[in-house]
Amino acid sequence: MRDDRRTFLHGKGAIFLLLVLSLLFSACAGVTPITPPAPETTYAIHTDSQSAFLSGDCDLIDRYADGKAEKSRPLPVTINFADYSEYFTQIELSKNFSFDSSFLVKIEEEKAEVYNLEVGEIYYWRGVKASGEKGEIHAFRTEDVCPRNLYIDGVTNARDLGGYQTENGRIRQGMLYRTARLNQNKADTPTPIITEKGKKTMVDTLKVKTEIDLRRISDNEIGSLSESVLGAGVRYENCPMVASDAMLTENNASLRKFFSLLADESNYPIFFHCSIGTDRTGYCSFLVLSLLGVSNEEIYHDYLFSNFGSIGGDRTAGNVMGFSLFLSLQKGSTPAEKAESLLLFMGVTQEEIDEIRRILTE
Repeated sequence: MRDDRRTFLHGKGAIFLLLVLSLLFSACAGVTPITPPAPETTYAIHTDSQSAFLSGDCDLIDRYADGKAEKSRPLPVTINFADYSEYFTQIELSKNFSFDSSFLVKIEEEKAEVYNLEVGEIYYWRGVKASGEKGEIHAFRTEDVCPRNLYIDGVTNARDLGGYQTENGRIRQGMLYRTARLNQNKADTPTPIITEKGKKTMVDTLKVKTEIDLRRISDNEIGSLSESVLGAGVRYENCPMVASDAMLTENNASLRKFFSLLADESNYPIFFHCSIGTDRTGYCSFLVLSLLGVSNEEIYHDYLFSNFGSIGGDRTAGNVMGFSLFLSLQKGSTPAEKAESLLLFMGVTQEEIDEIRRILTE
């Protein structure tokens, strides 16, 4: 009888032990990971006219813009809070579900408007109360259509060169920006046209570290500044280029310096500009995108997108066709190889070219 009882107790003990071990294992294993929410919608960042141009023949740019009015800004992503504005004062957004790298946007008039998001990305967001308490996590996607045009208050014709797909990968966003000038020409001293809000966008949101100014100190321009209009915290470099018919042949020294700056990873994020951000800026952009392997069709659309800016007049496909014709005369079987040959001729080293490709491609 005693042995039977001992056997019974051992059996119960074994079961109890198994239960305890099971609970301990469950506790150690943790709770089932929370699955990030799926994007609830896809937001466009381009206006209707911008979208129509980008989806059609680039020769039809005159149907949508003529360079005489400011139409280059993107649409904001608008999140409505009609039912929740009494609870939340801000939204927190991040490309990471962990929100370890996030930013806040105020809710105003029962909505939050978010500009300058990257294209083709999933963003997570949640409402934030004045107390700091945070709400449920949601997600949305941005349309995957380049260019990533930007809203920088006081500046026209601004966009990211990133986001384009190539055979070697995708060009990184948030690294290299092209814009029009930030300060007036024809002035004895630098007179900013970018607003304080625009400066905050460039420094705090876009994280700009280096400005490359392609303007000269003659011909009523005011290049060669002592420091960036954005402040001493942004490195300023002047690579003066002529914008005449000789632009393709008389700027080798400045272009060599320009690409050497692009080969230094510590300079990024970089923005570069001339006066209106179209011709000299357009040629530099053409060379960068060609070197990285972007298609001619997308390069042409990117160049002609400047007509949506207030640039004082329109540009045609003939302008960028001149770049393409000049590039076609170089050695190589592809535009990327021809761009490499041209840069080598200018004095840019192979190591610098390889580094630019590494830095800007993911």
